[in-house]
Amino acid sequence: MDTTNDESLPADVKRRLEESRIAVDNLRTMTVNLERVNEKLRLSEEMRSNFLSNVRNEINNPLAAILGLARQIADGKADAETAQGMAGTIYREAFDLDFQMRNIFAAAELEAGEALFGMARLDVAALIRQLIADFSPRAEEKRVMMQMDAGAAEGGQLPFITDPEKLKIVLANLLANAVEFTKEGTPVSIRARREGGMLIVAVADQGPGIPPADREKVFDRFIQLDAGERKHHRGHGLGLSIAKAFAEMLGGTLVLSAGQHGGCVFVLSVTEQPPAGSVDTSSGDGNEFIFESGTGS
Repeated sequence: MDTTNDESLPADVKRRLEESRIAVDNLRTMTVNLERVNEKLRLSEEMRSNFLSNVRNEINNPLAAILGLARQIADGKADAETAQGMAGTIYREAFDLDFQMRNIFAAAELEAGEALFGMARLDVAALIRQLIADFSPRAEEKRVMMQMDAGAAEGGQLPFITDPEKLKIVLANLLANAVEFTKEGTPVSIRARREGGMLIVAVADQGPGIPPADREKVFDRFIQLDAGERKHHRGHGLGLSIAKAFAEMLGGTLVLSAGQHGGCVFVLSVTEQPPAGSVDTSSGDGNEFIFESGTGS
């Protein structure tokens, strides 16, 4: 009789049981992880589905309005005063549609990794003034006054070297968000200043605010705290995610905090990073923000 094998049998059985226990634990952990991944995929698919539904509505509705009003004007069915009002509506709807499409294209570029840089010297104060003018029709609808403090240097300019198109998209989304969510009749403030090689822009509203637990969620793509049947505001959950992504691409940050009078304050910090070679004299957004090449930054 082989006593050696008999003596080692309990130890071997114990070892095999331990291996089986470890395998079962690993399987349970893997199952839990798979369930979590599946839940994330389900939520992601649900968010994408909601996003597509929102996009369809927020593109089809203004487009239908534009086509309908334009047809009435073209057919001569409106007097001069009515036609002027229709033209104003067409402009507002077209502006909103253009803004949404720019966000969709920007999100597609980020997704594909095709967002390229184009550094130029621009006047941030002029850019902000232009954005205020662009969003003034929507602000007037809500009786919202947009207050600007650019902390500008002499001559009312705030020179800075960055990617003008990306900075414009970031600021446009912050301003659009503030105008959309601030309470009717309350102000929206935009303050910009330079601190050494940094550009600091704060956009504040007096809306309902966002609880601390949700302040990171608003930067996630497709996430909307105001969603579903309770949705009262326009948008499709892309703007703030794009703004944060572009802020980080520009060597900066975008953070959210509570305002002194309620509402939200978004603070954008961007590092001035001129390229090694000469700075472009075209902003990629037209000539309205460009300095002469000899102007200092």
